[in-house]
Amino acid sequence: MNGHYMVEAFLKIRFKQLYRGLTGIGLFRIVFLVLLFAYLLLFLFASTKKQPGSLYVAAGTVFIILSLHIRRKDKLFLKTCFEKHTQIYLSEYAALASIVILFLAVHLQWIALLVLLSSIFLIARTDIKPRHLHTLNTKFQSFIPASSFEWKVGIRQSFFIFVPVWIIGFCSSFFIGSVPVALLTLGIIISGFYSQNEPYQMVILYEKSVNRFLYGKIGMQITLFGIVAFPLILIFIVFHSNKWYIPVIEFLILTSIHAYLVLTKYAFYEPNRNSQAAQIIGAIGMVSMFIPVLLPVIWALSVLFYIKSQKNLNIYLHDFH
Repeated sequence: MNGHYMVEAFLKIRFKQLYRGLTGIGLFRIVFLVLLFAYLLLFLFASTKKQPGSLYVAAGTVFIILSLHIRRKDKLFLKTCFEKHTQIYLSEYAALASIVILFLAVHLQWIALLVLLSSIFLIARTDIKPRHLHTLNTKFQSFIPASSFEWKVGIRQSFFIFVPVWIIGFCSSFFIGSVPVALLTLGIIISGFYSQNEPYQMVILYEKSVNRFLYGKIGMQITLFGIVAFPLILIFIVFHSNKWYIPVIEFLILTSIHAYLVLTKYAFYEPNRNSQAAQIIGAIGMVSMFIPVLLPVIWALSVLFYIKSQKNLNIYLHDFH
């Protein structure tokens, strides 16, 4: 199979996976996602009309693609099975950014478009996943409670990105944008910690009721992120006391998004299986990091997914009321 047909076949598989994920979330949520997608299109179209909005949109798109590229787990498979695996990366990321690319071209925002296209090209051709992360253990991980295994795994896999970002943010905190950017980056990294569904034995291990289980997961998430974020917020306030509210508000927003992602995970929880529906709906939370007007939607969905999580987890935790 030549390179062109190989890429075409792989993209068809991706679209079929997306279709299966959408059909699994129900008619009501599909309608909601369509309306949300339409709103997002209008927002992106308006934001890409002129600078600096076009640059912000391009940078946000690059950041999302970079996060996906770092996290994707099929790199070894693609390298082994496909000679031109970088073409698959390029095609996937170009398809993902196609709407932004179109809007930037329509509005003649050539600088932002060049930044986006060149970044996609560089990301696709760079293997930036550090080696041996699955066996990396550090002192830092030993301080994480055993019950928060998501953080232990997440830190192990993102250690060489997580720690440098924190250090750079702290050491350059005299620049007003340094800490907010570091917090956002760390928040995005942490948002991936709850993307994997654990075995059901890990759910029933601590013999908690459904409510205690969910409160414990969300509470631990907020506590650990707070420990990470507090020194950054404090040093920001030391240098920029009149702007103290910036990192505080950012922390509150990120924690609400993290709570939403936890609830999304357990609303669609299946042991040892990653739900396509949860990934699609969870992506709304990721997008809201860059489009704060979506936050009321996230908060409303969090309430709905808490109720759904209760019903879903009751199958495993009904003996511990």
